[in-house]
Amino acid sequence: MYIIKQSPDDFIVKEQSTVVMDDDGAYCYFLLRKRNWNTLDVVQRIAQQLGIKEKQIGFAGSKDRAAVTEQVISLSVGLKEKVGTVSLSDVVLTFLGKGKSPISLGDLRGNTFVIVVRGLDDFPLPEIKSVPNYFDDQRFGKHNPQIGKMIILKKFDQALHLLDKPQCNVHLEKNPRDYVGALKLIPLRLLKLYVNAYQSYLWNETVSRLFRQQYDTYREVSYSQGKFVFPEGEALQRLIPLVGYAESRELDSPLREIVQVLFQEEGIISDDFIVRQIPELSLEGEERQLMMDIHDFSSSPLLDDDLNKDKRKVSLSFTLGKGCYATIVIKSLFG
Repeated sequence: MYIIKQSPDDFIVKEQSTVVMDDDGAYCYFLLRKRNWNTLDVVQRIAQQLGIKEKQIGFAGSKDRAAVTEQVISLSVGLKEKVGTVSLSDVVLTFLGKGKSPISLGDLRGNTFVIVVRGLDDFPLPEIKSVPNYFDDQRFGKHNPQIGKMIILKKFDQALHLLDKPQCNVHLEKNPRDYVGALKLIPLRLLKLYVNAYQSYLWNETVSRLFRQQYDTYREVSYSQGKFVFPEGEALQRLIPLVGYAESRELDSPLREIVQVLFQEEGIISDDFIVRQIPELSLEGEERQLMMDIHDFSSSPLLDDDLNKDKRKVSLSFTLGKGCYATIVIKSLFG
């Protein structure tokens, strides 16, 4: 057993940004340091206090709530002075400079993590250079994949039932059966999160099944959507499809069969990922590396755990590429 995030200060994330400064730029960049906030919520509150739309605030990726995180956000230059009026507990905005481009999702090299793992017994910490590149629970929330699946199946009424958003419910009272109109009241970033969560679940399940087929020995670790499979032995780097409406014709036989069976079990086909009612939610599909490389890994000595009697703690530091989950590294070591 192990414990992470017992205190937000046990989980520190620092974004490795790719922004380029330019004094003549039309955008200003701020370092957003937050504690006990997820990125979408804090962006929503900042937008409210500035009197702007959420989409006017650019950021490269979502960061955990139960953590201390640093990331760069962008705003138009005209809002620079007004940012000083933003007042939110455990949120600090620091001006970095100007640039010519707003920040978009994916505009980062990766993230550096410092994580305290608690509740441990004495044990030797193994060397680790790479682990399966799974999406972890932060991606899935309570119902995110289920909502995403209902959206791609065009069962919008069921998606709205799972969402249970007040503004959507009010709209439906006035406009019964206008499910698409109700969904469009939700910020597009959030709607994309739901369909991406379902796509991510399918990726995780594909990889777990692949490892079960290819390895004689492996460990299983439970998570909210099923079980991660960590093979005993080195896995080769390769690309695994994040499925969408563009079917991959070049999948090898085991992988192609796994995806076909998974689609049959889920009751979906590739064309379901075309959402004509809200085209921005359509997913063409892409590819994701099977393994994530772990850079600059280091660990402290085991120390007495000040928050858990008769237990030990260790502090780990490492850097991952964008889109990779530090909690998967922890689960591969301690799960």
